[in-house]
Amino acid sequence: MQPRPTPTVRRVTRNAMRRLAFAPRRLGIAASIIGGGLVTLALVVAAATIWQFRPATTDADVAAQLAGERWYAVTFRHTPIGHYRSEAGRTDDGDFEFRGTLHFKLDDDVDSRIEDRLVFDRRSPHRLIRAEHASTKGERRETRVVIADNKAEIVESGSSRTLNADSDLELGDYLAVERWLATEAPDPGEVHAARSVDFDSLSIATDRWRVLLSDAGEFEVAKEARVAAAASGPTRIRMGHDLAPLRMDSGDLVSLHRVKDEATARIWEQTPPLFGSARHRVEVDQPIRNPQALKRLVVALDGEDDRAINWAGAPGAVTLSAEADPMRPANQAGIDAASAATVNYPANAAAVLDLASRAVGELQDAREKANALTLFVHHHLHYRDTAGGRTVFDTIRDGSGDCTEFADLYTTLARAAGLPARTVIGLAYLSESQAFALHAWNEVAIEGAWRGVDPTWGETRIGATHFPLPSNGALTAIAQLPKLRFRVVETEY
Repeated sequence: MQPRPTPTVRRVTRNAMRRLAFAPRRLGIAASIIGGGLVTLALVVAAATIWQFRPATTDADVAAQLAGERWYAVTFRHTPIGHYRSEAGRTDDGDFEFRGTLHFKLDDDVDSRIEDRLVFDRRSPHRLIRAEHASTKGERRETRVVIADNKAEIVESGSSRTLNADSDLELGDYLAVERWLATEAPDPGEVHAARSVDFDSLSIATDRWRVLLSDAGEFEVAKEARVAAAASGPTRIRMGHDLAPLRMDSGDLVSLHRVKDEATARIWEQTPPLFGSARHRVEVDQPIRNPQALKRLVVALDGEDDRAINWAGAPGAVTLSAEADPMRPANQAGIDAASAATVNYPANAAAVLDLASRAVGELQDAREKANALTLFVHHHLHYRDTAGGRTVFDTIRDGSGDCTEFADLYTTLARAAGLPARTVIGLAYLSESQAFALHAWNEVAIEGAWRGVDPTWGETRIGATHFPLPSNGALTAIAQLPKLRFRVVETEY
């Protein structure tokens, strides 16, 4: 069964844009509302004047300074792919409200939307009253999460469930970095923390932001990586005099930059979709004989322009190697992260627990459970190309999916069965086309090591023709694929 590139591209790019667009939310109000808003030049000048002569001293002052609507253009390597609108202000009851809406299109004719809304009590200490998150594709809403009073209601695929959630957040936590910049004017190298809602884990996340640049009242800050590096690289935000972002960058590929009006932000609607399936394959200079029997494969990356090759973090010639049934050390932080039930991986849902129990039965050995789950998902699902963005519940209901949905179902069932697991995006070899295509598979932590399995292809041990994308530069690698070729350097059987 072939891996299909399009859904995998969509997954990596969509996740990167979510991180970038709502990183500001975690930075504070400015960032949060900012994922894509803009202020007119007149407003920028007015805000700058206010900031210079009447700096914000309280959380309410910062919120007031950030009030209004802002628009941002979203680009991928300078190609428009979407827009972001941010709004900050007060509700009819006087509570503080922040909204952010991201619209984008990657590789099909239907645009996607991600919407966030946070409401903080008007009364000090301005506690979080309600947090909402929704993702929509076309006219179909895929997921909606509402958090209030330490409970989360999750609506997916027409069904609803309620889980415990952490909502212990105050306006001061959310705007911590903005207020710090406004009142202390920190020097480059100084670090401050801000807290925000993580809608996937239903928890309050803490991020640390480091000042990179301080220039006449403007600041550039970067988010320090947590356990897992962002697939698209570090997030950087340039803050204006009004404390709202002027520009946000995720690595060197995806950017949001403030524009003057809605029409400018929506220019992407006049451009063709960014990604096409045919562009995301890498041809090989010679057929790979009997790939299932390979023990080790080494390939060199050749490109039209060597400067464009940056797979391993440094430009120039790059050699990649893969082994059959590879094992990589698994640290405790990674294991913990790969064990959690989340909105994307609902391992604690009744339907998932029931399916996992059917798959592993009475098995106790971790390797046997991992193998049983691999074969179960492989036979339980029918492969078909999908429009992308579907939930695990959609996959279970329909009994079908693409390689990403096979992998996501496996990750969810494995966690439900007590096995730490994660979805991996990379390149896998297709014998019929003599090329590597984007593909998704899984890694399971067994006895302190990550072991690979491929439920789409029914492989309980992945072969030496699976190359994971670099964890800290997946988007960079994907963007380079049309320019690359693989040259076989070594094969071992």
